[in-house]
Amino acid sequence: MTSLETKERSLGRGELKVLADLSKLLGIDKHFQGEVTLQGHDPILKSPHHLSEATAYALLAEAMAAVSIANLGGAKANSLSINVTDAIHFLHSSHFLWQSGYGMTVGAEYIPTNGIFACRDGKHIMIEAGPPYIKLERGYLNFFDCGNNRESIAREIAKYDGEELQEALSQKGLPACLAYTKEEWRAHPQGQELLKVPVIEIEKLADGKPVPFKKNEGLGPLHDIKVLDFTHVLAGPRSARTLANYGAQVLHISSPFHMDTLPQNLLVNPGKHSAYLELNTGDNLTAMKELARQADVFTTSYRPAVNARFGLTPQELVKLNENIICLTINAYGHSGPWQDRPGFDQNAQVATGFAAKEGERLDGPQTPQFSPVFYLNDFLTAYLAAAGVLSALIKRATEGGSYHVKVSLARSAMWVQDMGYIEKSAYGAQREKDTYPANLVDVQSPFGTITELAPAVQFEHSPLVDILPVRPFGADKPVFWR
Repeated sequence: MTSLETKERSLGRGELKVLADLSKLLGIDKHFQGEVTLQGHDPILKSPHHLSEATAYALLAEAMAAVSIANLGGAKANSLSINVTDAIHFLHSSHFLWQSGYGMTVGAEYIPTNGIFACRDGKHIMIEAGPPYIKLERGYLNFFDCGNNRESIAREIAKYDGEELQEALSQKGLPACLAYTKEEWRAHPQGQELLKVPVIEIEKLADGKPVPFKKNEGLGPLHDIKVLDFTHVLAGPRSARTLANYGAQVLHISSPFHMDTLPQNLLVNPGKHSAYLELNTGDNLTAMKELARQADVFTTSYRPAVNARFGLTPQELVKLNENIICLTINAYGHSGPWQDRPGFDQNAQVATGFAAKEGERLDGPQTPQFSPVFYLNDFLTAYLAAAGVLSALIKRATEGGSYHVKVSLARSAMWVQDMGYIEKSAYGAQREKDTYPANLVDVQSPFGTITELAPAVQFEHSPLVDILPVRPFGADKPVFWR
């Protein structure tokens, strides 16, 4: 154990207030039996934000919810622990992935169309095409009529004022946001909307009879739970992978014409069966809705317009299945003027003022910067989303009803901001990058040996199960298999 990990704080002793507040928000404080400890503290990287602690709290909340389900099934009390260096790795687990010994990073940080650029009026704007996604990449290049390199893109963006460009790109469905400060964002109409809601919203959709959990000794607390996973990119599929880790039967649905990349699949889809359903075909949409009738949980990270087009909104799904738990993940929240706007992890960093604060770590002119590990919201939101789904399942088991769990990338960033800031005198001498040793595991799969992070949370009595190795997209039939 390093010196950074020697200071231990305990939930039972009242030393983990953020986690206590999160468990109370989720209602798991009523059911969890055991102790929770965190070894170490921030800063461990050169950042004014509590990055490792925020990740630890999200991972612990998810674990506490899973243990609570096991407790409801009669399992004994459990003790959980995590250290800050294991936690920080899980903020950017995409950088700890190898296939047959070769690094398989998602690589979004290296794409020319992904970045923060200066506008004509001195403001900065963030655009992102993802890993890249061809539709978005072409959209930017056609809009600016320029080459696919940072120099050309920067030259063209410098011809526009910030507000003008933000609105023009957004109207074309292209992710774009100005770099606001924390204060500017929270005065913005969309920031104001997010201030009205907690970091995880659990909304009751309809009344219903309780659906108690079954005892599943050694099979995981979610063994009888069916999850229909209609997600893409990172936050959505990673949240469903978490449910598989606790025994759920997870069926991932994608289109053969709009697949994520191989590194994304290797990273976030272990534990699942993977099937194709092109929903623009009538028979396939009928099959999708039949799966929704059978599912306990439906997860989606597509924009609201996509789900509305196919009749897969929570309001429509509950008409098909009165006991369903719906999870929706988006960029900027579920109400307000930006609720339909597309965005990635880094867009949320920039819009909320997180990136402006990160810029203060520079010794020269201060410009907005991403987190020291590039990521913040994708993985943090995934763990918070999983905690929300697990908590909604507890509500369904104890109170009855169906529920809608809502999380967003921007609200997750604001949650981190609300933990307060670290003084530069404390973080200034810390590491620029996460170079701490990582605990890794090898998993055999149809893609060869996959090397990835070992679980960060340590359990006295583990509810985790051995999951299915990652499968190729479209490898399975669109059916629940047990």
